[in-house]
Amino acid sequence: MKTVFGTLFGEDHFKPMVEPTDFRKHIAVLQSIEADEFFYTLTSIRQYSNASVVTLSIDWDITSELFANKLNHFELCIGEAYDSRMTNAGSSSGHAAYNYVVSPPLPDDISGIKLEFREFSSPLKKDGTGTEIVFKLE
Repeated sequence: MKTVFGTLFGEDHFKPMVEPTDFRKHIAVLQSIEADEFFYTLTSIRQYSNASVVTLSIDWDITSELFANKLNHFELCIGEAYDSRMTNAGSSSGHAAYNYVVSPPLPDDISGIKLEFREFSSPLKKDGTGTEIVFKLE
């Protein structure tokens, strides 16, 4: 029973994922937020005919022992009108980047849109760490 209900709880992960096609343009964002000694950055949004791709970059001081294995999973929340999925992520010393596919595509005029990144300890669990990074686009 636990497995059945666990699968139903994670049904969003089984929805078909949109593959971005027909690149149109980059939209400059150029915003950053510093929180808990991490530096979060959105430089641009890539616009495709059927989706948008948002990249969240995170930088930190690699000499601090405090940050060893600190980074978790971030989910992007935009609102009920949009589905967003992390497609890939990577990290190296002092830097991490997360890519999210958003469908339908965000409007070319992004002013007024709020991108909220919520941190979780793992991708399939809903145990939030309490960290929320919010970018209000202009």
